[in-house]
Amino acid sequence: MIRCLLVDDSRSFRALLRALLERAGIDVVGEAADGDAAVAKAVALRPDVVTMDVRMPGKDGLAAIEEIMRVAPTPVVVVSAEAGPERQELAFWALELGAVEVLAKPRAVDAARFDREVQAIRDAVRSVAGLKVVTRHRRRALPAAAPRAAPAPPPRGASPAHAPRVLGIAASTGGPAAIARILRALPREFPAPILVVQHIAPGFEAGLAHWLGSETRLSVKLAQDGELLRAGTVYVGADGRHLTARADRVRLVDAPPVRGFRPSGTTLLESLAREYGGAAAGLVLSGMGDDGADGLRSVRERGGWTAAQGPASAVVFGMPGAAIERGAALHTLELDDIAPALLRLARAPALAPRA
Repeated sequence: MIRCLLVDDSRSFRALLRALLERAGIDVVGEAADGDAAVAKAVALRPDVVTMDVRMPGKDGLAAIEEIMRVAPTPVVVVSAEAGPERQELAFWALELGAVEVLAKPRAVDAARFDREVQAIRDAVRSVAGLKVVTRHRRRALPAAAPRAAPAPPPRGASPAHAPRVLGIAASTGGPAAIARILRALPREFPAPILVVQHIAPGFEAGLAHWLGSETRLSVKLAQDGELLRAGTVYVGADGRHLTARADRVRLVDAPPVRGFRPSGTTLLESLAREYGGAAAGLVLSGMGDDGADGLRSVRERGGWTAAQGPASAVVFGMPGAAIERGAALHTLELDDIAPALLRLARAPALAPRA
């Protein structure tokens, strides 16, 4: 049975979450109301997973996560009620410090939404329990300009054929921190637009875009239907509509969910394959399930560059593993190899646009 530690300064929310998890067969082995108690109980109880609020009196959730990762590394799922992009930035900093997922606190606005949010917490606790996690440190401030260094040698078999006109990224659990790490290493002048489908709790998309924008020199924004795709800009898909591209513009589509996801990574990548053919590039990062695998295969079948994150760096190897198993990924790259590969790809000769 999965053993879970609950950390939240609200006694009533802890009682609610305990009941919801225990009803699903998850053993709640302890509770804490502040960061100091969270660290002590993580050390004493050695749970399989910790759920963590970020705003608490005394030592807050960020400081607690940082210390837990140092003294008793344990998968942490952030369960937050933060509203607004600026306030949500705290929750995404938790991912930088080692948390593996950010979810919303269930709200009794309507029964269907409440049930979805409860199920997302249960699924996250089950999926990350027992994951091997390592310490992550606070990143240094971005320098004014990217340092000039000799390019890293390409991974074996990773030589690009041509530069892409567009890059699509699909990710889920473990994705935000991975995306941030990749984007930090790309220059403001990156010569292609980047479209991102990241599975995340509804309402957190603007916070994700705001946080990513603070981590990179690229422009980052929530995708808006009909806007022109511009090089050096990252377009983040929002809940409720599929993110696609047509005629060099963002197209948000009200089609049914694909394997339960809307936006879907597969839908995004399939649209890029149709529109750009061999001038598309696709990347599948850490995440549960197999979203993005079939879309990445479409990109590869049309002659585009494709890659999946490797098992050593993926928090959850489900999505990239599925892409590799289905022959969709031309390259398997660990996280620190992805940005250098994209920079080499960007310097390759461009493929002529399709007639």
